[in-house]
Amino acid sequence: MHQRKKQSFFKGAMILSVAALIVKLIGALFKIPLMNILGGDGMGYFSTAYDIYMPVYVVSNAGLPVAIARIVAESASQGRFRDVKRTLKIANTVFFITGTLGFCIMFFGARFFVNVLIKNPGAYLAVTAMAPTVFFVCLTSAYKGYYEGLRNMYPTAISQVVEVVVKLIFGFGLSMMAYKLGMDEYTASGTVLGKPFATVDDATLRVLQIAAAGAILGVALGAFGSWLSVFLRHKFRGDGITAEELQAPQEVTPTKTVLKKIVNIAIPIALGSCVGQITGVIDLFSVYDRLHFAVATGFDSIKGMYGTAIPDGKALVDIPNYLNGCYKGMAVTLYNLIPTFTVAFGVSALPAITTAWTEKNAKELKSNVEAVLRMTMLLVLPAGIGMSVMSHGVLTLLYGGRPLEVEIAAPILTVLGIAVIFASACSPINSMLQAVGRADLPVKIMVGCAAFKLIFNYIAVGIPSVNIRGAAIGTLICYVMIMIISLIFLFKITELKINYKTVFVKPLISAVLCAGSAYIVYSLLMPYLSEKIATVIGIGIGAVVYVVSLVLLRAITEEDVRNLPKGDKLVLIYNKLPHIKK
Repeated sequence: MHQRKKQSFFKGAMILSVAALIVKLIGALFKIPLMNILGGDGMGYFSTAYDIYMPVYVVSNAGLPVAIARIVAESASQGRFRDVKRTLKIANTVFFITGTLGFCIMFFGARFFVNVLIKNPGAYLAVTAMAPTVFFVCLTSAYKGYYEGLRNMYPTAISQVVEVVVKLIFGFGLSMMAYKLGMDEYTASGTVLGKPFATVDDATLRVLQIAAAGAILGVALGAFGSWLSVFLRHKFRGDGITAEELQAPQEVTPTKTVLKKIVNIAIPIALGSCVGQITGVIDLFSVYDRLHFAVATGFDSIKGMYGTAIPDGKALVDIPNYLNGCYKGMAVTLYNLIPTFTVAFGVSALPAITTAWTEKNAKELKSNVEAVLRMTMLLVLPAGIGMSVMSHGVLTLLYGGRPLEVEIAAPILTVLGIAVIFASACSPINSMLQAVGRADLPVKIMVGCAAFKLIFNYIAVGIPSVNIRGAAIGTLICYVMIMIISLIFLFKITELKINYKTVFVKPLISAVLCAGSAYIVYSLLMPYLSEKIATVIGIGIGAVVYVVSLVLLRAITEEDVRNLPKGDKLVLIYNKLPHIKK
């Protein structure tokens, strides 16, 4: 039995952030070439499967790991380690049941989802291939929540890396194989899976449906690999709880009480998480329908807006899937990169803030809350503003093989780049609200803002001159409202007065300098170099400017530096660097 690892918020956040970085880099090796293979049409099918998966997953799973982490953290801080063990056993049973229900809903309801609710029947194969993912992710989450509650983030980090590696190998491989075999069959016999097709366009769409399902099957295999990694770790390495800790005098909570506590905590968190995914859910059930309306009533306006970016000869009925594929496959893919890291901040902060709140340690609570917000702003501000001003260059760099889709996605990413700042901040803020016992607030806040998003989507996406861009604008407004309201409640409940200059102002100034310098360099080089090279140089210059500005403004604190590996030595160097005095 290995000694239990108990990590500080900063160390836990660093572990999860490094894992998230690895996951996103490997994920980019999956998503970016996949978009270049599948194009707007194929990514439309792929994205539909993901969009259906997310609400089913959230309903069956989302609140439970957070509830497990919070209960385990509270029990461990009070020395009740028998309750800690019992919590995992109960969680495994609950997660197995909810995972099975989630699988059944998605697998047996696939045809209803794609034909009736979404009106994108071509996504049927991809949706059914996604169903096993719900089951295995639920099983994995029981162990993740357990270890996170013990303030050991390594199992979560390792399982995430295993998942994305398996997904890359099998998802990309199966998708490529399906596309090649399908097109080879059509070239040789005029059929796909034995069914004849009159035109190459019709055959290609069918092949893309199969290839998208192949990619999704890789996602399911990745979820299985993730569960296997945490299961084997627990079986052979345990959790580090010693026999002395289990045998020490302690009050033992009845199983029924533990189960009731899990449910009471999980339900509001699950609802909050469900609504937290609400922009994707709303897009899923409103974008296709309203895009069909926009195409039917104003195709000339849409064609004039995008020009040759919409291929000649594309059937009107296929245009909504194509536009949504560009939106989800390119713009939303990049938009989703940043929240992954801030989710890690929230996950790591929850047990630390729960402990500080339970022990009424105001100093530790303030320190952790400020650290979460500051680290969030240091990450999301330069990433979001930079993504917005460099949208066309970044998309061309990553998806150079799909120039038509880039033209559609670039203006959308300009909006989503700003939206990602607010969306990324919502997850750690919600985690902190949950940690201080107000898991109900994220639900109430998001329901109201989601209602606005739904109304906005219905109106804006249906306007031909706005179409798919309306979904991005609605997302931006929705998350601005959520973040501001959530912060007001967090500060009111905790009665904290944070250092706004350190948390918000200094990171914002540095981020504006970073994005501004990147865009200026990019614009100056464009007449002389290719857009890809100009983009890379611009981003590189922007990164250097950002680091220098952080040092000059002292936006990174001594405590941040001290928590890094060999931090005591780095602090000595850091204090010798020039900076702008107050």
